[in-house]
Amino acid sequence: MPPSENTPFARELEQLTASLALPGARLSRRWLDNELLALWLLEVDDHLRLDTQAIGRFWQRLPFWAFAWAGGRALASYIANNHHLVEGKRVLDFGCGSGIAGIAAGMAGASEVWVADLDPNALMATRVNAALNGIDVHVVSNGEDWPEVDVVLAADVLYDISSSDDLRALTLSVPEWLLAESEKVAPDFVDLQCLDSIVTSTLPMIGDFDEEVQIGIYCRNHQVTLN
Repeated sequence: MPPSENTPFARELEQLTASLALPGARLSRRWLDNELLALWLLEVDDHLRLDTQAIGRFWQRLPFWAFAWAGGRALASYIANNHHLVEGKRVLDFGCGSGIAGIAAGMAGASEVWVADLDPNALMATRVNAALNGIDVHVVSNGEDWPEVDVVLAADVLYDISSSDDLRALTLSVPEWLLAESEKVAPDFVDLQCLDSIVTSTLPMIGDFDEEVQIGIYCRNHQVTLN
């Protein structure tokens, strides 16, 4: 369902839509069954045809926040089925993108949800998506110290090496964390325990994103995960 003028955060949705960098692209409200939440996601016309230059421009300005990436979906689904991991705890969604993992934590009973991302549009999209699901989030501003939290959530971030130093510092300083990544890019700076392996795919399904992938849900090896 596309946004209307009466939609909450209509102005923000208009700004986000304008930044999609694809002709005819729009944001559509979509319910995700396994994750038990809704997101505003990219929607494009089935008949859309782009020349090489247009495709190149789109990939250079890819709106990561307009996708529900496979890792984020896997982590959100895992949290939805394991409330005890975040219930009553302060969580930080690192590299939040659409905010899917942080929103799932809020819906599972987290006491505070903090979100951080280098892209201001991702932070705007996360606030809009959180409101869509009745969740409050706190944004970590650029240059601000990391908030004091109990759990770090991270998914689909290690493709970008610039995130590794911050993630390394957080995983070593925060006692509990949940990381969702493909086995090909799992970090080597901590001893990992694999809690689960979930097969899912990125939404929307366009081009290279159609393929289902296997995502590992990891925590620190000594972390207690059972009730």
